[in-house]
Amino acid sequence: MPFTRRGLSAGAFGVLSLGLLSFPACAEPIHIGIAQWGRHPQLDAVNTNFRAALSAQGFVEGKDVVYDWEVANFDTSILPQILNKLKSANPKLIMTISTPVAQSAKQTLKGAGIPIVFAAITDPIKAKLVADWEHGSDDMTGSSDQQNAGSIVEFTKKLLPGIKKLGVLYNPGEDNNLSVLERLKSAAAPAGIEIVEAGCDNAADIPIRVTALKGRADAVFVPTGGMMQPAIPAISAAAAQISLPVVNSSAVSARDGLVLAGYEVNYDDVGRAAGEIAAKILKGAKPADIPPVRVGKDDFKVVISGRELKKLGMTLPPALADCHCVVE
Repeated sequence: MPFTRRGLSAGAFGVLSLGLLSFPACAEPIHIGIAQWGRHPQLDAVNTNFRAALSAQGFVEGKDVVYDWEVANFDTSILPQILNKLKSANPKLIMTISTPVAQSAKQTLKGAGIPIVFAAITDPIKAKLVADWEHGSDDMTGSSDQQNAGSIVEFTKKLLPGIKKLGVLYNPGEDNNLSVLERLKSAAAPAGIEIVEAGCDNAADIPIRVTALKGRADAVFVPTGGMMQPAIPAISAAAAQISLPVVNSSAVSARDGLVLAGYEVNYDDVGRAAGEIAAKILKGAKPADIPPVRVGKDDFKVVISGRELKKLGMTLPPALADCHCVVE
């Protein structure tokens, strides 16, 4: 399925912008591999804007670049297979979308001499992709979708002014989920909010974990991740049974009326940042010399479901009266 290129705008990642260069015509376009965890609006946005950023830097699809794109369909068992398939095309660079894909690439492509640009990684340090935020590794760097925990807590308090306890659904087997949980705990305590953990390592048990929050939490937050996001319909159904407001890290689910609110990182910017990093590498920079980047405090999209407000017997709080973010 071809991706439509989109225009670029200045944002948190503007610091990465490069001047346009002219490239001599090549007999053959270079190959760039893209390994994507699964089809999801957030991940698709990363893919689209990665390509758009490279095009803006002079790497035009079909002329200068051929993209070899593989999707894992949220299945870790096939990641080595698709990564080796991408490797066989002799790419100049491989871009990985999501933490499981990047972690698998680090192992599968070790010693291959192929630069890897990751994107949509919540915590590249905890995932052992890089050592710190100041440097890439020898073969890998990229852009993070790490949500600002303070911003999440601040938004949740505006949406639910009386909140005292916030449940957090998470998969203890996903490093990105553990990172979110730790940072939310640190941000919530000064705000007078207690974090109620709802860990689950089996997708079939997620509805049980949600209903177990009845009387223990005033709302539940759902982070990004390979287990939780595909389970949003089940989370929505279970939460509805106990009238529990859901704040999700994806805005699409709020537009669809599945959750009360979506507080989402701007994934267009995440993809653009990864594309600008890739352009630097293709022009000769080393991954180790390019620090991974992350979103700023205000780089979020907010969507509140008018349908869910009514279901929960709520009205939009005064603090959000001018948000222009309610969809029916």
